[in-house]
Amino acid sequence: MLNNYRSAFLRKSNKNIQLFRLSSGSLEKSSSNGIKIDIPKYINRGPTDILKAISSTVQRDPTAAHYKYHDDPYLIPVSNFQKRAYALSQESGRKAAHWILNQHPELFNHKVAFPPIEKFCPKVVYDESCELDENELKIIIEKSNVSDAITVHNLLTKKGIEISSDTQQSLLELVCFYNNQDILEEDWIEERWYTQANKDREEFRNTWKSNGFAMTLFSTIKSPNSHHYSIIIQGMAKYNQFEEAYKLYKEAIEKGFILTINAYNSAIRTAVYVKEGADHKWLHIQEILTQMNDSGVPMNLWTLNSILSVLSTMATNSESKKYALKTIAEAKQLGIEPSLATYYYLLQIFCADRKNKSTILVDILNVIEEKSLTIKDLADISFFTAAMENCRYHLQSVDIALRVHSILLKENNYNLIGDSYRESVYYRHLFAILCQNESVEFLMKYYDDLVPHIYIPEPNITELIVKSINIAAAVEMYPKIWSDILMFDQADREPIIIELINGMAQNLFPSFEPSIKEKLGLLSGTIYDAIEERKETGKIKMSWTGNMLGNLINICLFGDNIDKATEIVVKLHKHQNDIIGIPDSHTIATFLDYCIENNCFNELLKCIEYSLEVNYFELDDFISKIMTKMTLSPMQRAHLSKLVGTEHYVEIENKIESVSS
Repeated sequence: MLNNYRSAFLRKSNKNIQLFRLSSGSLEKSSSNGIKIDIPKYINRGPTDILKAISSTVQRDPTAAHYKYHDDPYLIPVSNFQKRAYALSQESGRKAAHWILNQHPELFNHKVAFPPIEKFCPKVVYDESCELDENELKIIIEKSNVSDAITVHNLLTKKGIEISSDTQQSLLELVCFYNNQDILEEDWIEERWYTQANKDREEFRNTWKSNGFAMTLFSTIKSPNSHHYSIIIQGMAKYNQFEEAYKLYKEAIEKGFILTINAYNSAIRTAVYVKEGADHKWLHIQEILTQMNDSGVPMNLWTLNSILSVLSTMATNSESKKYALKTIAEAKQLGIEPSLATYYYLLQIFCADRKNKSTILVDILNVIEEKSLTIKDLADISFFTAAMENCRYHLQSVDIALRVHSILLKENNYNLIGDSYRESVYYRHLFAILCQNESVEFLMKYYDDLVPHIYIPEPNITELIVKSINIAAAVEMYPKIWSDILMFDQADREPIIIELINGMAQNLFPSFEPSIKEKLGLLSGTIYDAIEERKETGKIKMSWTGNMLGNLINICLFGDNIDKATEIVVKLHKHQNDIIGIPDSHTIATFLDYCIENNCFNELLKCIEYSLEVNYFELDDFISKIMTKMTLSPMQRAHLSKLVGTEHYVEIENKIESVSS
């Protein structure tokens, strides 16, 4: 009874809400007091608008991984490989479920939802037994199922069913846009995120299927019109079949066709390959622009970007800047507002010469800083990465880099970062310029905020960060950076290990507190053990050098870690053939001084044994120092005499007596 009443109440409430929405179209209402009340017009809201509004009030937690990962310490990725693997594994499971559903539809006869949700239903398989008509083909084209559309078209043609010219044109648009192959569905967000970089590597590689269905379909059209030519030209140009696209463009112009604006834009881009030399490419562009003007086709934003894209390929030519400015001025007169892609191409053109610095990026930032950015061109996603690269190599300005970063983080601008590869390159440049220009405290502020959940430094960036810590003598940061090196699986990178060990050895100041000294001593032992463990398992092929092990000994002694320092000395003695070079005599002298001061005779003997094997020039001085500064028992004297050699020991003893007398 209550359920019936609740349903009736909700129906009545919905009617009242709808009536109110209809009545809210009027701008003003009068109250009983005669005061006019403005009722705002109804704004159409999406199903997730409230959630977006709430989420905008919550800041990102730098200590938490992305929500797509399981909130479990063992399942939170700590390397770029793990990020990719964990994210794609979830989608892999869903793709496997889809595959089973499509391969064995007979096992899924139950109704998952009512009304049916198409995504939950097995994929329809089209064959000769299916009753098909043109309407079915239209539905498939509308869904952008390329392979099914080709199959159904072939079945209709085989059955002699006539297909209208409009449907043929729609099919031609579909197969040209997707190059005769199915696209990756929008549901597979992570796969699209991680595979976009592969498409960028094919930017100028011809991937057009020359003998594909698109060419076959175009050739079967009895009297192709301007739209058909426009479609095939755009498809070829999109997949870098520039020569054939330009031939068809010339053929269409000779037939007197007026092409679409996008076809003209595609024809402009063909200049990259069909013409050689900057002057010929510019003449090619001018010819097409003249043809557009004669045909009454005005240029648009994509025309502007197409021209600048061609000019960016000949940026080393001095005339390209003049052509670019001329194009921008004409676009401005036509009221065309540039997109981020426009600015990206301008950076490529004006900043190609690193000797002559251009501050065009500053002018661009002044324009876009207060604007709400949206994507208008596919190349828009290249702007922020190019801008940060420009800050690092061209302007070498950390202030401009931070301006770029603040714009990226504004509102929804982060959506324009592009893909995982561009994101990684962007932060690589940001951290590089911070390492080169800012204090280590400022650097670590960004490091703590972005690493590891947003960005995991590449080995060369990790090396730069270690260098910054070394220069600032920020010894308190060594344990954290070493922990991250292990976590990022970069302990096998010899330049990083060398930089870290050398930096620690150079920053051993006596004024440090005992707790810091102890931490450094323990850390040096941890570094040694970690590398030794990886060498034994074959994870590292790095060879120890005498200088590296000598620095580790110095650090261990600085932190009173005599046991680990002795272990390294034994390593030097037993594996001389595997170690490149020897520690300097200062390290050996430091070790002996520590042993003398702390009465560590057994450790001292191991050091002398190694020194005898290596035959240091200062060996006699080492033994003399032991005999004069250390109180030795008769047994200890006997051990030392046996190790050094009785005759040599007596000789050194006589020298000491003669000097003292």
